[in-house]
Amino acid sequence: MRATRSAALIGWVVLCAAGAARADLAGGVCPGRFEAAAAPLAGATEAEQPADFGAVPDACPASDLSLRLRGELFDGSAAPDFEGRIVGSASVRARRRINARSGISIALDVITYQYVNDAGLAATEASFGPATVGYHLVLASGARAAVAVYARALLPVATARQSGSETGLELGASGRARLSRRWLADGGVSLAGPLVVTGGQAHGQLQPAALAEVWFAPRPAFALFAGGSLRSEVAPTLTLVSVAPRVGMRSALAHGLWMAFLAEAPVAGDDRTNVIASVFVGWEP
Repeated sequence: MRATRSAALIGWVVLCAAGAARADLAGGVCPGRFEAAAAPLAGATEAEQPADFGAVPDACPASDLSLRLRGELFDGSAAPDFEGRIVGSASVRARRRINARSGISIALDVITYQYVNDAGLAATEASFGPATVGYHLVLASGARAAVAVYARALLPVATARQSGSETGLELGASGRARLSRRWLADGGVSLAGPLVVTGGQAHGQLQPAALAEVWFAPRPAFALFAGGSLRSEVAPTLTLVSVAPRVGMRSALAHGLWMAFLAEAPVAGDDRTNVIASVFVGWEP
């Protein structure tokens, strides 16, 4: 009963704060400053999408600063040899709109903490990095739809790899469509090419991914969404990495602040993570 009351109180506070924000909506498909149904939230595990690498971005350029707290859980207690993993990470991202059709983005995994238990042998590790930098270009934008392309580079700024480094390049496209006053859709495709250099040898991969989701905004400053992502590897081997349904919410608060929650659960593929949960807090000037 106490947990139910606490959840109800938190929901009431979020809705009240969202109501305090002005309904400053954009005239076209791109969201206004106080519109909650704004953009896809970066998901997946830290190992698969470090510093937003491989995550489909917004189709509309914007200027904002955000913090993401991500938690991952893998429970392999049913296996003959017990295996479990808990991962927590904190990431920051900054976007800067250059003009109406282009922008840049920078993301950094500030800290990643891992607890791994393999057949009773436990180990912990804390690491810094990596980082990414990206450039986004809108190809077309109207009252109902927008389409953009982007390029993102993974920078070898990480302490997790004691011998060697990881870098890479990602290309992709994203789209956004305003279906009605309260319904929107967004998503896109990406092709990430991480490259690991160890002992003077380079090992590369090609990882295509896709994302699709639908937003419902009962009021401009509060929105719910649901969708799914697919991630695979086509080189050097053909592998289905994950198929993950996703649900969440986003609330636009006063003074340009916003908060969001994302939950994912891989249901197919090599990724055995049980659940991934992320909390976002951001500010848009």
